[in-house]
Amino acid sequence: MVRTSLMESAYRKTRLVLMDVQPRVNATKDLPVCTRSFQRVQLLDDRYVSLCRPTRQAGPSAGKLSLLPWTDPARGPIPIRAIARREGTAPPETVAITQSLEAEQAHLNTLVRLLIGGVAGITLLVSGATWLTAGRALRPVEAIRADFADLSAHHLDRRVPVPRTGSEIARLAITMNATLDRLQKAVDQQRQFTADASHELRTPLACLRTELELALNDASSADWARAVRDTHRDTVRLQDLTENLLLLARLDSPQDDQASRRTVDLTDLVREETTRRHPPQGIVLEVCSVPGPLTVRGHHALLARVLGNLLDNAERHATSTINVSLSHDDAHDQAVLDVRDDGPGIPREEGRRIFERFTRLDDARARDTGGTGLGLAIVERIALAHGGTVTLTPSTGGAHFTLRLPTKKPR
Repeated sequence: MVRTSLMESAYRKTRLVLMDVQPRVNATKDLPVCTRSFQRVQLLDDRYVSLCRPTRQAGPSAGKLSLLPWTDPARGPIPIRAIARREGTAPPETVAITQSLEAEQAHLNTLVRLLIGGVAGITLLVSGATWLTAGRALRPVEAIRADFADLSAHHLDRRVPVPRTGSEIARLAITMNATLDRLQKAVDQQRQFTADASHELRTPLACLRTELELALNDASSADWARAVRDTHRDTVRLQDLTENLLLLARLDSPQDDQASRRTVDLTDLVREETTRRHPPQGIVLEVCSVPGPLTVRGHHALLARVLGNLLDNAERHATSTINVSLSHDDAHDQAVLDVRDDGPGIPREEGRRIFERFTRLDDARARDTGGTGLGLAIVERIALAHGGTVTLTPSTGGAHFTLRLPTKKPR
């Protein structure tokens, strides 16, 4: 835009010169040949206007200014060159009136230098401000990164600092701390589970070793039949504990088993499992079920394990009666399985802890009758894997467990 304005000013000046220069054109002789740049020969009154003889290479020209700030004002720009005719010559001769653009080029060079300097200065200023602002904004990120890099499985109690800005970085830190909380909880549970499993496995193994060593110390008079029975009992207990641990590990692993699930009729499952049960002497098993099929989608063996574990728990604590009831909750479209016993019951404050692994509430905590402490934990994991819940329902007498599973709607 500046170059255009300067060229227009030069054009106006050239037009004024053409109006006054004709007498000089007629009187001037021995003109030099025009060149590309302005020639300081045959000058007119204005030192920026001269006369020359046009050629094919240096004919009429509209002039051109250079935007390069190092352009020589005297030689760099192409001057404005207009052609005038000499009067009274035969053959007719032409003269080129050349208008220099030296002043315009010098002015343009100054403006371009100022513009480049200004742009460079503003760029440096903006870059410096951006660098300082970005550094200040990312300083909390560096603090988060440093603290997160120092974390390890043995020091999961540390947390990353949360900036007080309330920005996205603060929300990122809050999310990371929440993730670390869940990770620490999972690691603590894994450590506790490993310690409890080691303890539970060590006990039957120690019993096995003790019984065998006692029999071997006095092999001639040992009651081998009793020793074998005791060893077999501890071996079965050890096998049950190992199978329960493997089942819990499989239930804890994140896997999508929807494709392997089938339609399970809970009415048939309850009838089959209760028919094959043989409660201890003096315990009556009562069953009340819906008359028609009540289907859910899942694994038949796992759902049978749920009912089996609930019945095992009821048989250990019941005084005289165990009640199994299967119904349908129309409001929530759920199958409801209730297992009750008339034993001493479970304190309400223990309603959550009983579903934790290796939890026993028996008075004597005897391992012969108290189970492994994994049965209810397995029940809860299977229920959750099937999209259901298992809860301890408040009861005036005995323990009352309620299993809820979403039913499969008929097509």
